[in-house]
Amino acid sequence: MLQALRGGAKSPIMKVFLVFLAAGFALWGVGDMTTGLIGGSDKAIEAGDESLSPREVAVEFDRTRRNYMPNVSTGEALQAGLLGEVAGMLAQEVVFHAEANRLGLTVTREMQRREVAAEPTFKDETGAFSQTRFLSVLANAGLSEADYLQRIESALRREQIVGAVADGVRQPQIVARALTAYELERRSARLVSVAVDTDTVSDPDGAALASWYDDVKSRYDAPMLRTARIGSLTPQMFASAIEVSDVEIADAYADRIDEFTTPERRRVRQMVFEDAASADTARDRVAGGEDFEAVAADMLGWTGDDTNLGLVTRRDLDGAVGEAVFAAETGAIAGPAESVFGVHLLVVDEIQEGGETSLADVSDTIRATLQSEAATDMIYEKVNQIEDRIASGATLDEAMAEVSGRLVTIADIDRRGNDIDGNPIAGEAADLAQDSVVLETIWSSDIDEQSVIQEGADDLFFIVEVTAETDPRERSLDEVRTRAIADWKRVEAIKNAREAAEARIADAGAFDDVETTSDFRRNGIGLDHEAARLIATAVFAQDIGEARVVETGSEAIAVRTETIVAAEEDELSNSSNLVANMIDNAIRQDVLAALARDLSQDHDLQMRLGGVQQILVGTQ
Repeated sequence: MLQALRGGAKSPIMKVFLVFLAAGFALWGVGDMTTGLIGGSDKAIEAGDESLSPREVAVEFDRTRRNYMPNVSTGEALQAGLLGEVAGMLAQEVVFHAEANRLGLTVTREMQRREVAAEPTFKDETGAFSQTRFLSVLANAGLSEADYLQRIESALRREQIVGAVADGVRQPQIVARALTAYELERRSARLVSVAVDTDTVSDPDGAALASWYDDVKSRYDAPMLRTARIGSLTPQMFASAIEVSDVEIADAYADRIDEFTTPERRRVRQMVFEDAASADTARDRVAGGEDFEAVAADMLGWTGDDTNLGLVTRRDLDGAVGEAVFAAETGAIAGPAESVFGVHLLVVDEIQEGGETSLADVSDTIRATLQSEAATDMIYEKVNQIEDRIASGATLDEAMAEVSGRLVTIADIDRRGNDIDGNPIAGEAADLAQDSVVLETIWSSDIDEQSVIQEGADDLFFIVEVTAETDPRERSLDEVRTRAIADWKRVEAIKNAREAAEARIADAGAFDDVETTSDFRRNGIGLDHEAARLIATAVFAQDIGEARVVETGSEAIAVRTETIVAAEEDELSNSSNLVANMIDNAIRQDVLAALARDLSQDHDLQMRLGGVQQILVGTQ
């Protein structure tokens, strides 16, 4: 969710809205999240002689949430960590403002004008700056012109500080061009595949298998193994046997009716003004018969899309705005209503009634839920019962039998949960062997002693009794004969496939009737083959006409390089510029992060977000 938020801005100036949200959070953390008003401070973020109030931070939080997380409520955004992200961004701005003030840096109106005019988002189809688009984009972002210019000023002041350091460490263009040419080169090849087929290999005679096994027998060594008895309880063992009456289902339905209710939704349009007087003027004009969107276009420069909020539920709208919208009839004007963004004037275009799913439709679901909940409660009682019985001297068998639990034996399990041959434990105990807590308990318990009852995944409770342990040892051929024969045949099949592929390479005409692949990159992109990357590595390591064998385990592929296609000049020039810019931006970001960290200490950055949280929670 937050990753999508970070990807919202494309051009350098538009990134003013979001740049370094995560970096700021990582640098400074959130600090005092639960206090802030206790000490009486009216500054949420403070560094040097610069500061932001709790309301300013709350407004930026809400603006960011609405623009980039429109379907997420304030509470959900807080839980997702958006406040920390936004606070990190704002903290960075504050410390750079403080440093700019200390250095006496200024930004002129002409500098701001140039930046705004150069922003691609504000240009029309002819490439000229469009005042209409400028205002429309700002309206969509919930920003006034003054807000945006202030952000431009912050970015330019910061750039003066960062640029003084970063401009001297640019990547040479020739390096970017060489890297780009290397990456953009394409090649083609001809491929001849020979399958690895164990069915064509006969079983080895005794002497051949024994000789081969002597060379590789360490592969078959048995690891240290343990055998353990495990008593376990899960709610699923008992849930289906628990009786749930119709009365209980009806009561649960009534208690949880919100889970089975579809909320009412309303299709809404809005205008947002900085002051109540403007909102009242707009209301009078709409009430007097003027079109809502025409008034929005005249007074705010908004388009129809700018006014459209779409379908919203009561929880989607904060405070007075939600009350006004959900008290209005279809076609009625709602508001003016005030929020942290300003004064809203709204119109309700459609009302979609909510509804409830009937008890009959969800009774089976409720029954299963109640059974599961009751079974989970029962498990805790049974766990106490097991502990009491074992403490009084009962065996594991007796304790598990008394609570109708499950008792199984896992024989010869290694530290990774595998059997003696390295395969996952199978059978009735497979689920327990795959639980990391169970496995850890098996290997941390003493031999012939019972562990304490522990909790695993999904409300699993278990107790372990390790009964045996065997040391690592060599295994004789007779113990692993079937497995060894299969492995020997596979080795021979791979060898045969490779020899056949090498014979194709030696045959001058072997590739004549083979179709050449399409051009592909050195990472395999453009080559339609499961082993595309392996094949590309081979093709790019040899000259035209040269060939080699690539093995995948299922086939041996004779690979001959056919063509080498260098990047075209236009593509190379454009891409090398992008690579150079990317490298320069990475260097610049590293410089900015280092400066931000140092400046936060120099200007004694303080963050008190308790007051911000109170404002945001109060708007829900």
